[in-house]
Amino acid sequence: MNNEKLDIIKEKIISDKEYQKWMKEIASYEENFANSSEFNNKIALDHGIDHMNRVATNVYKLMHEYGCDSTSCNLGYIAGLIHDIGIINGKKNHAANGSLMVRPFLKRLDILDDKEIDIIKDAVANHGSGENTDNEIALFLAIADKADMCKKRSLGNSSPIQDIQKYHVDISNNTLNIYYELSSSKGIEGLYIIPKSIDVPKSIANRLGIQIKFYINDQEEDFSSRSSYTGEIYK
Repeated sequence: MNNEKLDIIKEKIISDKEYQKWMKEIASYEENFANSSEFNNKIALDHGIDHMNRVATNVYKLMHEYGCDSTSCNLGYIAGLIHDIGIINGKKNHAANGSLMVRPFLKRLDILDDKEIDIIKDAVANHGSGENTDNEIALFLAIADKADMCKKRSLGNSSPIQDIQKYHVDISNNTLNIYYELSSSKGIEGLYIIPKSIDVPKSIANRLGIQIKFYINDQEEDFSSRSSYTGEIYK
């Protein structure tokens, strides 16, 4: 991504003192959550700046590859950078809570007009699944958010997500491709324990009129072993 205008906006957001305060609060909350129970240790994921930066980058990338205009791609990137700010009030309803924080924050930064802010507010509110909106930014935000399953994001030392070394997403030949590199077969349980990581991209790809393929260590994966997974899941 080579976008000077967007680089300026990003710097304005991440250097903002209120934003930095939120990132510290999110980090503290997530640390406490990861240590609160054995199950929470397995599902605890970073929702801070590193996660939001990866998501922002992937939203922009996917929207560009899908053929969205540059303004929409830019708005998608901005939405990615702030989509989890509602975590400061806890995980429950964090999308809805975060959407209420969007307007005052972006208005104060004076970087977008009211219509653009409303689009981002809707995207943040619906990034959990995208099922209640037709806003393409919300749909790509939900895909990028749910695909961000990797060791860098996992906060629990007992989590199978620790075995997902890295991932990559792209759209080519009318297909959404999600690639995961696993260090052991246990890593696939990291996707099963949080089923939205599979189900949300599938559902949205269908709505966007494109195919979807998942890959594990460069081999196409149909998740046939999912039916035999008997562990707890996070809904």
